[in-house]
Amino acid sequence: MCNYSQYLVEKGIEKGIEKGIEKGIEKDKLNILERMDARHYSDMQIMDLLQVNADYLKVLRSQLQKRLPAMADD
Repeated sequence: MCNYSQYLVEKGIEKGIEKGIEKGIEKDKLNILERMDARHYSDMQIMDLLQVNADYLKVLRSQLQKRLPAMADD
């Protein structure tokens, strides 16, 4: 039983690390997207450079819009 519980703990830690990495990467993409939009890059250029499709670009832009008002309050 101890081995199984240790296994579960290790899997939980791995998942947490993966999620943290994903959030870090997403945060980086949002920062880059913000700068690219400010420089008037086309959607095609942005998708190419960020290596995302049009649907994911929409998601990133939606997240960026949520983040911008919060940044303005700082």
